[in-house]
Amino acid sequence: MYSDSSKFLKLLLVLLVFSVCAFRLEAQSLKLFERTRPTLGEKLGPTPKSRPSVPEMMIPLEGKIDRLSYRLGPGDEVDVSIWGMELYESYHLFVSAEGRLLVPPAGPLEVDGMPLAEAEAYLAQRMSEYFSEARISLTLINPRTFRVFAVGALARPGTYFMSAVDRVSELLTEAGGVRSGGSRRRIRLLDGDRRLLTTVDMMRYLMQGNLQQNPMLIDGCIVEVPPMENYVVLRGSFTNLSGSDSVAVGERQIDQISEFVIEYLPGETLGDLLELVGGPENFETAGDGRLVISDNPQASQRWVPLTREMIESPPEQEAIYEFPVRNKWVFVSGSVNLPGRYIYQPGWTVRDYLGQAGGPNIEGSGKKCYIRRSDGSNDKSKPGDLVLPGDVLYVPHRFKFYEWSPLVTLLTAMIFLLSN
Repeated sequence: MYSDSSKFLKLLLVLLVFSVCAFRLEAQSLKLFERTRPTLGEKLGPTPKSRPSVPEMMIPLEGKIDRLSYRLGPGDEVDVSIWGMELYESYHLFVSAEGRLLVPPAGPLEVDGMPLAEAEAYLAQRMSEYFSEARISLTLINPRTFRVFAVGALARPGTYFMSAVDRVSELLTEAGGVRSGGSRRRIRLLDGDRRLLTTVDMMRYLMQGNLQQNPMLIDGCIVEVPPMENYVVLRGSFTNLSGSDSVAVGERQIDQISEFVIEYLPGETLGDLLELVGGPENFETAGDGRLVISDNPQASQRWVPLTREMIESPPEQEAIYEFPVRNKWVFVSGSVNLPGRYIYQPGWTVRDYLGQAGGPNIEGSGKKCYIRRSDGSNDKSKPGDLVLPGDVLYVPHRFKFYEWSPLVTLLTAMIFLLSN
């Protein structure tokens, strides 16, 4: 009994010593933190003396600003320098909310809406009264920001802060993009009084890089996305189309065949649309050069030849144009080691594709192979038969006697019963 009490007291003493040591270590760490923590008004480190003067928020640019087209407005950050044999003076200024530039000693100068080059000439003319032999330069340091409005068929319509060098595409991105059913080809750019400035074809900009179809935003402008009006459905594979307004057609997504809703403008032909979307790719013209047209998904489709007259004519409203894609695959199935699809190789035979598929497996027949042609016919093939795109090779299961043994046993029992 005494021994157990002694052990308990020793254990309690060890725990007490450990607790005291941990408390002292924590107290020392807190004191060290208090000594090293910067206090209010204390500098965190030395400030470099040669640190360049950079605006707090530099707006990313897509290239050099055109001095003849960029127009000054409230909030623009500029530099006015007076040059002679040496630098006389330099002013870091902002265009005021009233559109004025306060330049000493000339005073307030009205520059709102002036192109940058014109404003520099106007400033030089006014400053020549005070500096007769000096040269005056006006440099844009940072473009202004302002409110713009995104309305219509957008994911997040509302008010956004944009800069004077941002374009319509940047605002559409900020607003979450055009919703399904919204027009990408008749986007309206309006001024603050809802006067139409221009109509934007965003598809033509995105697919052809035409900057004229992606103008810069102006102060207080409105970007309006109307609903889609005239459209067709294109099925097939197209160079410039992926993702937006597309729906995979059955299992053919594996062959990059998709369905796209495309708006067309008045006066455009089917050929104009095909040129815009960059397609169709791998269009099956080796056969009869046909395409499918359907007035709606439930209606029976009708095959028609693709003629020059059709390409040069306007599309049929809400019609579905399907451009069959040339099948570039050969499928190997059945009892082979590596069943699946293989890229079509011109001139390859049944032997070549079976070899690529690892040959018949342990359960496959080494002598039999069937080929189903893309036209639906089925034939027993020979190793040297030529394989065409879309063909399916099938290696059947090899017959084994033990697989029939239960049936043989049952048949034997029945014969024995009947004979007795």
